[in-house]
Amino acid sequence: MVNKENGLENSVQQEEGGPIIDRKTQQQRREETRAKLIDAAIHLIQSDGCANLTTTRVAKAAGLTRGAIQYHFSSPKDLLQEVIVTIVQKLNVMVAQTDLSHLGKSERLDRLIDHYWSGYKSDIYVVFLEIAVQGHRDPALKKSIEEGIARLDEERDEYWLGFFSDYSESRDEILDWRTVLLVLLRGLAVKKMFSGPHENIDDHYARLKEMFQSYVSGGPRPL
Repeated sequence: MVNKENGLENSVQQEEGGPIIDRKTQQQRREETRAKLIDAAIHLIQSDGCANLTTTRVAKAAGLTRGAIQYHFSSPKDLLQEVIVTIVQKLNVMVAQTDLSHLGKSERLDRLIDHYWSGYKSDIYVVFLEIAVQGHRDPALKKSIEEGIARLDEERDEYWLGFFSDYSESRDEILDWRTVLLVLLRGLAVKKMFSGPHENIDDHYARLKEMFQSYVSGGPRPL
């Protein structure tokens, strides 16, 4: 029997008349444990903030021992750096899995903006901002955050250029479009965090999208 858990194919066999034997490798177990700790840290930061994060709380939330987290992460800072890497990977996947090649220019651009916004309005981006605030006071953590952002931007370059392969503008111009879009979306994401119950973020987003679409079509730069 094959058991698929957390994206891994783990061979689980049962000896005739005997107990089920889990054939997961030691490496798979380590990766699963590490992923549990990172996920637990993300949920704790989301609910309680970055300043209150401790390795003891993360281990408890993950259902693991303190020794387990000490094996994988030497300090809370080490864990936060890995959380940044994980968030960067998650945000990148949101865009990388987007297949818009079959759409016309207008619909393709509309859907592309939506996919980027799905990442920036998500809970994991809120966690990213929490860590970024913490990194403002910690040079080593700040460097990890900057490296994570640079890696994310670099990985997204080719995806972004592919979406606009049938446009006549230069590579630099098309990449500049993304810079403008991300600045707009990051600002709206922060606004969303502090919006009141009667403020309609969807209306703000609709105006942002219309403004950016106009810019790509030759209108004024929105920044």
